[in-house]
Amino acid sequence: MSKNNTVASFRIAPLNRRRVSETVAEQLRKAIFSGRIQSGHKLPPERDMALQFDTSRVALREALRALEQEGMIRIKRGSGGGAFVADFNGALRALAGSLNTVVKLGQAKSGDLTEVRAMLEPDMARLASLRANEEDLKAIESVVQAQEEELRAGSLSRKYDIEFHRLVAAACHNPVLAIVIGAIDESIRDPILRSKLTPEMRAGVVGYHRRIFDAMRMRDGELAYSVMKEHIMAVQTHLGKSEQPESSAPMEKP
Repeated sequence: MSKNNTVASFRIAPLNRRRVSETVAEQLRKAIFSGRIQSGHKLPPERDMALQFDTSRVALREALRALEQEGMIRIKRGSGGGAFVADFNGALRALAGSLNTVVKLGQAKSGDLTEVRAMLEPDMARLASLRANEEDLKAIESVVQAQEEELRAGSLSRKYDIEFHRLVAAACHNPVLAIVIGAIDESIRDPILRSKLTPEMRAGVVGYHRRIFDAMRMRDGELAYSVMKEHIMAVQTHLGKSEQPESSAPMEKP
């Protein structure tokens, strides 16, 4: 990196040893990954943990903050609060937060996110067609029916859109896929909400969701794949048009 791109006031000092908080965080991380501390469990009070680790409460809090940023734990304030080992949603929030940071820094566009969706979600729909149980199908159908009811009422709400894709991902019964798809869909939420929507477009989205669900219910993985592919590509085209600046149109010569 050239000197022109370096903040002059920022200096990096060599580290001779790991900080105490990093050692504490690593021990807690290993305990969570090994299952000795499970999702939902509350960690001991700060005072007790500081004594167990033979460290200061300041160092302990630094370790807990680091784990919270990673999505490993969640810290509740007030009465009944404390540090709790995070669950699936904690991991999802951490991954979604990282993706959102990349998007907001301008390193990725919504088109990049939908491109990844186009690679993953059609196969997801195919897999869900094979693995979905009756509970999965009922949950997905209830969302589709709610969207159809909104459409009949003239509503252009998008509140069920991400929920539909989240439920299809959950029907694959692959926790890694569910986390990845959930994080991508959360990261693309804002561009979708900002994009213009007409009744015809809304009807198209709800129609795609109905066709995908019907294919899943019939256990037709190939049909679910093709309809989901068409759906994601339509969203990608719509977002691409929405993100084009109005001034990009060619100006007429005088």
